[in-house]
Amino acid sequence: MDLRLKTLVIIIVAFATMAPVCVLSGGDRTTTTSTITISPGALIEVIGEYAEVRVHRVNSDKLDLKATFYNGEFIDFYTRSFTPEPSNHFVISTKIGGSGSKSANSIIDLGIPVGVHLVVRTTNRPISIDSATLSTASLTTTDGNISVMNSSGDYDLSTTNSEVIAQSVDGKMNITTTNAHVWVDGVIDVGNNSIATTNGDVVVRLRDGSNVTVSGATHNGDVTINGGSEGIVRDGDTATLEHRVENGSATLLITNGPGAIHINPEAIALFDGDS
Repeated sequence: MDLRLKTLVIIIVAFATMAPVCVLSGGDRTTTTSTITISPGALIEVIGEYAEVRVHRVNSDKLDLKATFYNGEFIDFYTRSFTPEPSNHFVISTKIGGSGSKSANSIIDLGIPVGVHLVVRTTNRPISIDSATLSTASLTTTDGNISVMNSSGDYDLSTTNSEVIAQSVDGKMNITTTNAHVWVDGVIDVGNNSIATTNGDVVVRLRDGSNVTVSGATHNGDVTINGGSEGIVRDGDTATLEHRVENGSATLLITNGPGAIHINPEAIALFDGDS
């Protein structure tokens, strides 16, 4: 078979796996599930409109998908690999149904194997990850909280007008939001890390094992390091800070304002249950 024809056949077979699972009329609810074998280090993409995305780890080489739909949404999921399973690039796409109603409220639950690369893009809904071990994760939403708990990996987290929470996270973190707080509790010991917000507080607890130089600036907000003022320079309503943990091999740049920055406070209410 001619090489070009063979390649075309493979592409057609790959995209023939694109399978709309369901189309609902407004107000209905249904749930669909699927399981697919994933190759080590695969790329998983979730592209949503008004879809909440929840991710957890599975101790296998299979991706577990459970999707719940309410108001006329539909979902496609397909592989972009040019070879049979296991897939090295799997795409999940959910959209509002034909009516275009913005009351859509689908929920995508994903169980993902260790070591994959994860990309999530949705709108106006939260994204949450619990107990995942990822190579990289790029999580983007608008007007929805992002939370990463008990996980490790290289994380890029971006939202607007909503909180970002990273608790018990080990790895590289770049976090961006607006008009909201950022809460971080974890180990930072590699690479260039950053946190940026406006009109909210940034609170960071650096756990044992961190090896990082923290620098930052804010205005019209309180700034503390280990509960005190050492390492902080004030000029009017502007404060800059620098703090090193161990050799400071990694970096963490914090930009804020107006808003507070607290590094290693005695307690973090969100994590410690204090008022």
